[in-house]
Amino acid sequence: MWAECHLEGDKVVVRLKGWRSLLATKSSLRFDLASIVRVEHDPLARAHVRSGLRNWRHHGQGLWRLGVYHGIDGWSFWSIGLGRNAVLMECSGERFRYVVVEVADPGRTVGEIRAAAARLSSPVPGGLETSPRAPQAPLEKGARRGPDEPASEEE
Repeated sequence: MWAECHLEGDKVVVRLKGWRSLLATKSSLRFDLASIVRVEHDPLARAHVRSGLRNWRHHGQGLWRLGVYHGIDGWSFWSIGLGRNAVLMECSGERFRYVVVEVADPGRTVGEIRAAAARLSSPVPGGLETSPRAPQAPLEKGARRGPDEPASEEE
């Protein structure tokens, strides 16, 4: 296990484990849950997050990435080995645009963060992001609909 990722209130806390905390420039990170734009289990995070001009080069199986990197997309924090259990968090309004950590159970970590983010930003109780659309009455013949109104089945 490379890192531990958990929630403390409305903050996400990432702590590195073992020798990795000594080699990385930071041993822990804290950032707002509301700043997370995307969170997903991404074993191919190295290919999706550009961390420099030499990112096109194929990364070998034994390579690891640890610490703070500045790339074309901005600052990112990495703590991964092979990347099989990598969790990719894209943030907005924080120092690090991407936080990529390898955890023991990526499915549980992603689920917890998504559920907490939905509770934090949901206008409807129960964790729904948006409420269902209300049914609309069909337009009369010759009437025009607005640009954001969907076409009905009769049109």
